Amino acid sequence: MKNLEVVFDKSISIESNKVSFDNKKQIVFVGRSNVWKSSLMNAIFQKKDLVKTSSLPGKTKLANLFQVNHKFHFVDLPGYGFAKLGQEQKAKLDALISWYLEEFRLDIKKIVVVLDSKLGPTDTDIDMYKFLQEFQVPLIFVLNKIDKLSNNDIFKSIKHTEWIFFWQRIVATSAKNNTWVDELRKELMESLK
Repeated sequence: MKNLEVVFDKSISIESNKVSFDNKKQIVFVGRSNVWKSSLMNAIFQKKDLVKTSSLPGKTKLANLFQVNHKFHFVDLPGYGFAKLGQEQKAKLDALISWYLEEFRLDIKKIVVVLDSKLGPTDTDIDMYKFLQEFQVPLIFVLNKIDKLSNNDIFKSIKHTEWIFFWQRIVATSAKNNTWVDELRKELMESLK
């Protein structure tokens, strides 16, 4: 597949005065803090640091939109479930995620739920799954960071995740090594047709 043309478009929050409903089809990325969601998006875009990454979990506090091929948006939503943020900040980020998904639900063609392959689904991931089901948007679960696991452990992680999420689509990737990233990119672009 040819390289994607990707540029940062804008950041929005609940308080944004002007939210543009341009009806571009969207792929939305969600995941707990520290699952390398931003790194995965950079790998998909084949860009080193377009999506800002940080060693500090909870850094993303806005919905960041990236325009792809002048036609679509890939959206980086804040990470959820980072305990050290404190209840008030966590509530604000959860509210932003909820608001964004509700406001743009008709434009969202797929939600990518990024998980840590080593940890597997956590209680907060399961809660997010239950919440996302309300929107009736196709989901894909990405087990990221498989470079940290043996082949046997990758297989176990995939099977466990399939069981937890009732046999939803699971893809195992490594943003670090680009393992299965090309296949994921192709699948996401197909969902925008």
